[in-house]
Amino acid sequence: MLKRILLLFIFLMTVIPALSVSAHSPIENRSPNVNEVLEFVPATIELYFKDPVQIHRSSVIVRNEKQDEVQVGNPQIDPNDNRHLSVSLQDNLQSGTYSVDIDVVSLDGHALREKYQFEIKLTLTTPEERFKRLLLERTFPEDGSITESSPETIKLWYNETVELDLALLNDKDRIVETDLPISDQKTPGHYVLKLKEKLSPGTYTLLAYPRIGNNVKVDTIYFAVEEMTEVTSINTYSRDTLWNQIGNLQITHWIVYVGLLSLLGGNWFHRVIAKKSGDIKSWNILSCILYAFSIIGLLLELRLSRLEYADVVFRDFLRFNFVEVTLLQVSFVIIGLIVKPIRLYALLLAVLGLAFNGHSVDPSYGGAWSTVLDSIHLLGAAIWIGGLIGLMLMIPKEEPTSWLRKAGESFSKWAFISFFVLALSGVVLTLVYVPTFSISSLITSFWGQMLSVKIILSFMILIIAIWQRAILKRKLEKLALSFQRNLKIELWIAIVVLLAAGILVDFAPREAVRGFSPKIQTINGLTANIEVKPIVAGGNVITIRLNEDNDIQKVKARIFTSLGGGEANTAFKIEKGVYKLTGNLFHTAGEYKLEVQAIKKNGSAITFAPFTIKVPGIMPNEIEFENEG
Repeated sequence: MLKRILLLFIFLMTVIPALSVSAHSPIENRSPNVNEVLEFVPATIELYFKDPVQIHRSSVIVRNEKQDEVQVGNPQIDPNDNRHLSVSLQDNLQSGTYSVDIDVVSLDGHALREKYQFEIKLTLTTPEERFKRLLLERTFPEDGSITESSPETIKLWYNETVELDLALLNDKDRIVETDLPISDQKTPGHYVLKLKEKLSPGTYTLLAYPRIGNNVKVDTIYFAVEEMTEVTSINTYSRDTLWNQIGNLQITHWIVYVGLLSLLGGNWFHRVIAKKSGDIKSWNILSCILYAFSIIGLLLELRLSRLEYADVVFRDFLRFNFVEVTLLQVSFVIIGLIVKPIRLYALLLAVLGLAFNGHSVDPSYGGAWSTVLDSIHLLGAAIWIGGLIGLMLMIPKEEPTSWLRKAGESFSKWAFISFFVLALSGVVLTLVYVPTFSISSLITSFWGQMLSVKIILSFMILIIAIWQRAILKRKLEKLALSFQRNLKIELWIAIVVLLAAGILVDFAPREAVRGFSPKIQTINGLTANIEVKPIVAGGNVITIRLNEDNDIQKVKARIFTSLGGGEANTAFKIEKGVYKLTGNLFHTAGEYKLEVQAIKKNGSAITFAPFTIKVPGIMPNEIEFENEG
């Protein structure tokens, strides 16, 4: 029996292609970029995703200020790179602001929707041209400097006359009272900010908002008085709760998990453990309910997905891989219901379909090998929940004690094997999904929170199972009622665990990832060792240690994302070879790049390849960028 199941599983892996799309595929590059100002008409919109994506006819819509569509034809996936998406534009576009609406789909049905703008200015007006050349030339105190005492004024020099707003924050991210900035009439672009009180020792952040016309940007300067202290602000990037994430789709996933796993596990118990003995009538009645449960759940999933992609042409919708897999699952369940000789195999295929609609199909989450582990994980869960249902329902009226002792002892061995398989595959999958994490990063993410719930409940089931095994070794006649009561408790907990599993499908494991790499780089004999603490959204400290800095004048660090941006700041020199940068460096959860540049006294520079920093937390699926001017 097991040999046949193994052969069938291997055949399935060769027939069904491993899917390769993330539930959340961030965009790495855009052309034109967010809020980019072009002096020419671009021929195409080019998008490069971190992971492969699926598209439909409305995946990229480009509109002018009158909301007229200006793309030509349908978006196209690069045949040599399914992470690269492009769409052609009309060649007679006029000056103005254009919006780009992006709607792409992963194979498991998750969507990335993003909206951003760019601008075409064939003839630049004076304010925009001035803003494009705007540059903060110097400040007092200088960026990255530590003053011996509190300055009386703060000064900024721009190369253009601007309207200027300033905010001064202390190391607790609280505003320091100051006068309004005053323009120096003798020196255009020179602005002075008088302090109302003496600054206490510590680190300060100066936020400057220069404006020319309708265009504004932000310049961030860090300086310290007497000593550098850590900025300790914490960003609240999500006020939502785990409970609010549970909706119709998550409940539908739960229905499907309960139905399919119970059907497969119950039929397995009937054939392998009970050997077609026991109260078959009760099991047949429940089977009919579970078949209806499974089919209705799968059809509801399709319906909810269709509502999510109501604007997609139906023919395109049917081509989505997650739709194809779900339709196959419906077919397998119906075949299992009608064709009794192959029922177990059909239900096995339906259950394995759950793995092909999960996170594991994403190459960044392990791809084919993770899909195999996920399949094994599901089979272990099916054996467990099927055995619990079988022991409760199939107890015969005649000689129930001997049947229960025999079936219970046989199943208990399978149960412990399945728990070991569940635990081992679960640990490996977690390490693959989230290779670097901390307890706090897990708790921060919805995925980690639900995983914790699932683990706690699973251990509760294990404790009850151990207790049940002890009962089986005693006089079962006196403890039968206790045994059945514990079975019910164990089954209800298992059903809640399946609810957690259904919810986990729609949460992104990468939200729990925490860490950075590489930690050390060496270029031309100069080694940079990086340390980031804490890796959270909010106040942070980046420490840069150089093995040699006799010839180094200063060290600059630039933090940016796939959206670009991020001006370089001068790091504080703490001691020989040790430089630090502190501030509200990571505004929200996500992946950041850190570029470190060591500038020598002769003006030359050594630039290290960007370090990758992954800040844990919850990021929205749908993103819309505000126009910064």
